[in-house]
Amino acid sequence: MESSAPLRAPTQPIAFEREGPGFWRKLILAVLGLLSLGLLSTPAQAVPAFARQTGQACIACHVGGFGPQLTPFGRAFKLGGYTLTDGKSGHIPLSAMLVSSYTHTTEDQTPFYNGMHGNDNFVALQQASIFLAGRLSDHVGMMGQATYAETEEPANLAWDNTDVRFAHDYTVGNTSGIFGVSVNNNPTVSDVWNTVPAWQYGFMTSPISGGVPFAPLMASLGGSVLGTTAYTLIDNHWYIEGGAYHGLSNYWGNLLHAGTWGVTGYAPYFRANYSTTVGSSTYEGGVLGMNMKPTTITGGSGTDSVKDIGIDGTYQYIDGNNHSVTVNGLYMQEKASYDQSAGAYPGDTAKTLNLNAAYWIHNTYGATIQYFNVNGTAALGSNVQSNGVVWELDWNPFGQSWVDPEKNLRLGLQYTTYNKLNGTSQGASGNNSLFLYMWLAI
Repeated sequence: MESSAPLRAPTQPIAFEREGPGFWRKLILAVLGLLSLGLLSTPAQAVPAFARQTGQACIACHVGGFGPQLTPFGRAFKLGGYTLTDGKSGHIPLSAMLVSSYTHTTEDQTPFYNGMHGNDNFVALQQASIFLAGRLSDHVGMMGQATYAETEEPANLAWDNTDVRFAHDYTVGNTSGIFGVSVNNNPTVSDVWNTVPAWQYGFMTSPISGGVPFAPLMASLGGSVLGTTAYTLIDNHWYIEGGAYHGLSNYWGNLLHAGTWGVTGYAPYFRANYSTTVGSSTYEGGVLGMNMKPTTITGGSGTDSVKDIGIDGTYQYIDGNNHSVTVNGLYMQEKASYDQSAGAYPGDTAKTLNLNAAYWIHNTYGATIQYFNVNGTAALGSNVQSNGVVWELDWNPFGQSWVDPEKNLRLGLQYTTYNKLNGTSQGASGNNSLFLYMWLAI
């Protein structure tokens, strides 16, 4: 999904009057505009592809009836290769998604894309995606995405998260499991837990200011690499996955508008975890890591090395369609060693912590709180120490069931506060942001 844009240094402090009638008038207009886009849009001719294929409502796979937070059924569907079907023919494996948003920051931000204002930015096409998603054969399925983002420079339709996988059940003696192979373009996009970088909270963040200001390298490679991993789930408890990724060539990176800056050579990736379900509660704990040689940072001979390793955990409680609670945590350490042939800074270590908890009632009304903390240095000694809190309220009007299955909708209100940003508390709160978004899937 979408990652947040890098934070820009604030300029021109806003007078208190900006929070007065003018600001609230703009906010009310933005709310009305987003509501009109989401609730008055013409119904499309198809439901989201996986729901149509399985004959299940979105709440079967997703907490709150809207992705990407998965339920136990959703995790099983993905591990099974996206192949589960209702047995009916003629399913069209196409879907689309639109995100429109409004952002207000405490202080003005320096414009970084064509048409951006210093503040109070309404982005009609924060994200517009098309999906090719569904069963290809009894054991092969896929989820492929291409995305247009108005705030990218230049704005193009670019290759986004893509996962093509083979999956097959097996039994060996008293042990049973699933074996699979995934070909994908984003490390951890093959994972089924909402702790890993590709799928962790925030699921949607402001393109202007918001979210965690630093991400490990493995969390930033989406679209610029292609890899193959093999995985197995043993006795519905033990999960093991391993593989490698390679950077795209200049030709394919330019053709797909995905970039080629990611890694040189082959970057090994591993993932392992244990999960169990007791009654309505599910518990998970695991490790993940990746060893990468990025395109040279130092200008030396290209032997810079970055190692990411992390531990994650999940608790999830789902009481039918009444209540759900999900708590996710991910701690990662990144160690970078730089080529010394150019006399560069010797290395960096950065540590990130992401903790979040979400509560949903009737798969319709949700509240999430996230705490994030970053310590250390990155990119040749730059101080990345940052921490803050994100608060979010969501409304999925079609969450539990809906009379109009042609579309699904989420309206979200998010507020991000920064206590420290890039090594200092001074001016950090100037990047605090109020983010209102409409997320439509058809």
